Amino acid sequence: MVDANLTKQQSPPSDSTVLAETKKLLPRLSQSDIEHYVILSDASPIDVTMVGTLLEATFVKYIEVCNTLGWKPRPLRHKLVAVVFREQRDYNEFAAKYDKVNKSWAVGYYSPFTDRLVFYKSESGEDVQKVVRQLDSQQRKVQQVEQSQQAAGHALRPNVDLAHVKNQLAAEHDRINDLVAGTFVSTAVHEAAHQLFFHTDVQRSGASYPLWLAEGLATNFETERTDIHFGFQVDNWRRRDSFQLACDKDMIIPLQIVLTQDHFTDETNSNEAVGFFYAQAYALTNWLLRERPTELRLYLESLRDGSFAVAQDRQKNFEAIFGSVARLERNWVRYEGRRQKEFLTSPFAKSVLAKMPTAAKTIPADTAKSDMPQPNTAPNQSSTTTLETTTQSGRQSAPIPPK
Repeated sequence: MVDANLTKQQSPPSDSTVLAETKKLLPRLSQSDIEHYVILSDASPIDVTMVGTLLEATFVKYIEVCNTLGWKPRPLRHKLVAVVFREQRDYNEFAAKYDKVNKSWAVGYYSPFTDRLVFYKSESGEDVQKVVRQLDSQQRKVQQVEQSQQAAGHALRPNVDLAHVKNQLAAEHDRINDLVAGTFVSTAVHEAAHQLFFHTDVQRSGASYPLWLAEGLATNFETERTDIHFGFQVDNWRRRDSFQLACDKDMIIPLQIVLTQDHFTDETNSNEAVGFFYAQAYALTNWLLRERPTELRLYLESLRDGSFAVAQDRQKNFEAIFGSVARLERNWVRYEGRRQKEFLTSPFAKSVLAKMPTAAKTIPADTAKSDMPQPNTAPNQSSTTTLETTTQSGRQSAPIPPK
């Protein structure tokens, strides 16, 4: 068994094939070495330091989760490689040309084929710049009005309406800055988690992984701040809120479909559909991490060793570890209902519980026994459902847009 406490091991070597090949592609970028990462960037030293802090915090959290759940990550073969562009256009060009990735809507990505992270500073994004230009234009108009009033001798007469507009514009600037910063942090942590899963062989590069699982695991690391407690033990409220909205719009996907799909809810990949898929993947995986950690570990190990490599057999393979999909879905719905009673009134929850066996419906919810095994019990053994009380250290935020 590999000791998961990799933070105590000697810092891995910097040199690697990944680094050498990336430097050949980007010879003009400066190199910065930190404990577990090498960062190539043309951004400011302050920005590089900030990104390095996020990556190292994610590494520490990842090892903590591995220790908690009994996962067996392999030691880093070398320092992990991350690229940080100052401008979005350079990011887009590199992603399309060398990684064959079209993620202009995201501030970063992880390429499992090249084993590197690629980001750009989110304030350079076209959408952000457009909003900032609009705000700056409005501020200039306000300044012109102020100057006109001063020239007319009205400087000693406070203009309440003008002051209100100035405060609104300042607040909107702050909101945009916070949103941009939070989005970058959340994306960086999400993509860094992907890299750690694959590089340490908890997920194996080249193996077939269900989309819900790969994204569900990464979303459970998301946070807008790495200086406070984060991870699956703390609710990701942005994903939670998106999940609730999906419930309200009756856009929760039946578990039987989620387990087998390789694409999002429709071929259009609309922002709303993709966002709801990520939210559902988050909620489902979060429940498994908290309530079915043993089965989830066994499932990950089976996917890694190739036992469940055939994508067409995903439901059968899933049930070999977790038991009946229908029973598992009912238990998940009950869990979500205990968290928030309104969930039980959603069309999705009603349809799932309507399929319960007649005998099971007569058992009160508070005393009903789970028809799925709990962690540390045999796969076919029933045991009483344990519903964990969620503790929070503040509302964690992670953006709804896909990663």
